[in-house]
Amino acid sequence: MHLRSIVSGVAVFVLVSGLAASASADEKAKSEKELTIADVPAAVQAAIKQFAGSNAIEKITKESEDNKVIYEASVKIDGTKQAVEVSADGTVLRTEKTVGLKDTPGAVQAAIKKLAGTGTVDEIVEENAGGKKTYEAAVTINGKKKEADIAADGTIQDGEEKDEHKAHGDGDKD
Repeated sequence: MHLRSIVSGVAVFVLVSGLAASASADEKAKSEKELTIADVPAAVQAAIKQFAGSNAIEKITKESEDNKVIYEASVKIDGTKQAVEVSADGTVLRTEKTVGLKDTPGAVQAAIKKLAGTGTVDEIVEENAGGKKTYEAAVTINGKKKEADIAADGTIQDGEEKDEHKAHGDGDKD
């Protein structure tokens, strides 16, 4: 009888955990809204248009982070996926672009090769926030996806290495 109580307790815990994770994903989806350029404030429009230049803006989203509204625009420039995050007053907070391994500094290349080991490098995103460049590398090792944030000097930033399993999505930031 005691074993049945334990199994029931574990089942309830798993169910509640799953519901909490689902609710968290739903909240993120609700807090992120897709917009057109006409839907955003004039200062945000100006910043996004300056970033995109003559290239088509693929997607604009609005989300709230820490009670601050952030707009993110995705643009393909010269065939490269790029993004810009802009505050409501038009301040560019961060830019991101997909780069190849050869386009990163030598120390970053070494760190990514070490991270990937015998696996494959799936994507490298160069992020520029406040004049500071970092690189987010996504690799696959033995079927497991792994991501790490790497400083320009090649150090993997503390606590930023993340494991992902295929069941949790591909981690792509489209």
